[in-house]
Amino acid sequence: MSERFQVDLSGMVDLLSRHLYSGPQVYLRELIQNAVDAVTARAALDPEAPVRIRLSTGTDASGNSTLEVTDTGVGLTADEATELLATIGRSSKRDATLGTGRAEFIGQFGIGMLAAFMVAEQIEFTSRSAKPGTVPIRWQGRADGTFDVTELPDAGPEVEVGTTVRLTARRDTAHWLANETVLGLAREYGSLLPFDVAVRVPIEGGAGSTGGAEQTVWRRVTEPELPWRIEYPSGSARSRALTEYCERTFGFTPLGHIDLELPVAGVTGVAFILPQAVTPGSGQHRVYMKRMLLSARTDRVLPEWAFFIRAVIDSDTLSPTASREQLHDDEILLGVRDALGEQVKRWALDTLRTPSQLTQQVLRTHHLALRAIALTDSDMLSLVAEVLPFETSDGPMTLSAVAKQGELVYTSTTEAFQRVAAVARAQGLVVVNAGYVYDSDLLAKLAARPGWNVRELTSSDLVQVLGMPGVEREMAVAGALSVARGVLADEDCDAILRAFEPETVPAMLLRDPEGEHKRDLDRERGESPDLWDGLLDSFAGEGQGRTRTLVLNDRSPVARRLLASPGGEVFGAGLRSLYLSAVMLAGEGLRSAESAALSDSLGVLLDAALHAPEPTPEPEPTPEPDSDSDS
Repeated sequence: MSERFQVDLSGMVDLLSRHLYSGPQVYLRELIQNAVDAVTARAALDPEAPVRIRLSTGTDASGNSTLEVTDTGVGLTADEATELLATIGRSSKRDATLGTGRAEFIGQFGIGMLAAFMVAEQIEFTSRSAKPGTVPIRWQGRADGTFDVTELPDAGPEVEVGTTVRLTARRDTAHWLANETVLGLAREYGSLLPFDVAVRVPIEGGAGSTGGAEQTVWRRVTEPELPWRIEYPSGSARSRALTEYCERTFGFTPLGHIDLELPVAGVTGVAFILPQAVTPGSGQHRVYMKRMLLSARTDRVLPEWAFFIRAVIDSDTLSPTASREQLHDDEILLGVRDALGEQVKRWALDTLRTPSQLTQQVLRTHHLALRAIALTDSDMLSLVAEVLPFETSDGPMTLSAVAKQGELVYTSTTEAFQRVAAVARAQGLVVVNAGYVYDSDLLAKLAARPGWNVRELTSSDLVQVLGMPGVEREMAVAGALSVARGVLADEDCDAILRAFEPETVPAMLLRDPEGEHKRDLDRERGESPDLWDGLLDSFAGEGQGRTRTLVLNDRSPVARRLLASPGGEVFGAGLRSLYLSAVMLAGEGLRSAESAALSDSLGVLLDAALHAPEPTPEPEPTPEPDSDSDS
């Protein structure tokens, strides 16, 4: 013998509030959705029927907070109320009279009413059906799972077609039915609904003339048209209106807006450009389903790279989850996301090639987002190369401008750029700093394009453009350079002499990243030979020259004095000081051992300076005889 499941209503309400819905506040959205579906159904039967939804807060005789939601919708008969309100998940939108799964309806009536028990101890549902010959009914449901349905045959014709849902709050949830809360939630969820939805609110400071009764007024919370579809006399007037809408909705003044339209998918909206940079993955968009708010924090309706905008989207076709607070990540959503992403890209391609204040603001504020788009889109890569300034040794330049000068050379780290920027600039060599996020990948993509000559800077590039000393000068300093190489051997650093500008830089450090990686492997292998047991040998490769090169500047007075000084402790201290200064100039921090070595070297130099013999003063010149005195 088959039996039906028994449902514990209190357990079901706990399940809804803790696991299905984000919180008790959604109760009001569910009630408004039911009212909207009811007036939509009646309008389909009678286009001349009134379309009105009213929300009114108050208290009952026992002082419990109450809320009434009244609509002029299609209403229910006693049989419909019994079937729909007592069956979890059953929906009048699947009723044969109205049509199965009709697209113009938003929610599920049964589960929507059930959600009201998250805040209510009792729900009273009074309704008169639009069907001819029916009488009004009253359905009363309680949190203990019991309900009653009563027909009201004595109700006169003054009882209009429609429904009134009356909630009586539990003591611990009374604040959810407070007038200010209801007004705020109604605006949040229903502001874009195309119906007359209003909340009764008290007039501040007002009182009736008899008995001090509170005066109230109906305050409409809905807008007759979607803000981005309103006709304005000019483009500037529309921009001002949309800016005000963004300020009300998101709380910021946008740099500009981007219209979003996908008629084939029933999607419409507008995106606002943030006035400040944000991190990737922080996109939070407002999504409406049939103009009822689904979620104010959806991040899947636009591509991940669109984190520099905030969008308001309304859709008739996207599929909500069971809680109707998020979207199903299905093929429809994937198609919509890609199509909206293409519209954002098209706006960037059409707008950012034209010099304007907006262009400057977007490039300055959202260059990171544009770089992210360019990684996945060929057209955007061309745009970024054409309009986006990159840091170079010759100041901010676009990649296209650098490429026009010949070969595009870049460093893959900011530290490497800092090492060579001053010297490269003095030698007329333009180097791009690709050490920031996305930049190396962008340049790698450009290198694969026909007509682009792009490669990473090597140590030999700078060595080749630096001035070579003459033969006589090279012979004169050969001994000093040999001693210098010995001093720097522990640092795996070579020493050479070149002439370059500026002369205020006595030495420059060049690195071989691949060689340094092999050096690190050698050090780790030497420290733990048994642990690695030759595994690192396979990565070390063949031996090679030193991984660093200290380039001494022959145009620097400091470097020349050092090379002219005799060898010994002072020479070693001076050379180490120049080496460690070059390390810091390259943007690297000193390790503890290097800091100690710098301190020791400065101590040696200071002692040498303090104990140096006093220079013999030159004798004062004897004054010439005064010719006038001779006369």
